[in-house]
Amino acid sequence: MSILGEVRPEHDATEGDARVLLHYLRSYRQPVLDVWSACTSRSQLERWLGAVSGGSGNYTIEPVDGPVAGPIAVRVEHCVAPHELVVHIDGCIVELRLSQVGVVTNLELVRRHLCHPEASAVGPRWQYLLDRLTAYLEYRPLPCWADYPELAAEYR
Repeated sequence: MSILGEVRPEHDATEGDARVLLHYLRSYRQPVLDVWSACTSRSQLERWLGAVSGGSGNYTIEPVDGPVAGPIAVRVEHCVAPHELVVHIDGCIVELRLSQVGVVTNLELVRRHLCHPEASAVGPRWQYLLDRLTAYLEYRPLPCWADYPELAAEYR
């Protein structure tokens, strides 16, 4: 398993708002376009995430494995290829940022607007998905969800 994500205070919270965000950072020795394609190309998503259908910014994903039985509704809110992607996934906001420095591409994923108690359930899910992406990009076997629920305590 990879490095854990971080639970952080939500940066646009108002006084008395206890919402948090989950922040993950991964680095790949691959060009930014390759990592972007793995995150956005239907044919590549199907290899590590699941079947993708739809279009015009509204998609449905049928996960191959994981904590959520499909289908999952995805709506693209903002996209600046190959560096920024903001999506609503079943009503939740997820931000993806990619930057290349030399031969390394950094991927930053932020899951926004969580109530703090939700972080322990949601945190392992995103870690699992990022680990699947990493395994795909590194030509390694994909991890199984069964190994991740025990990480819930790390996100409290």
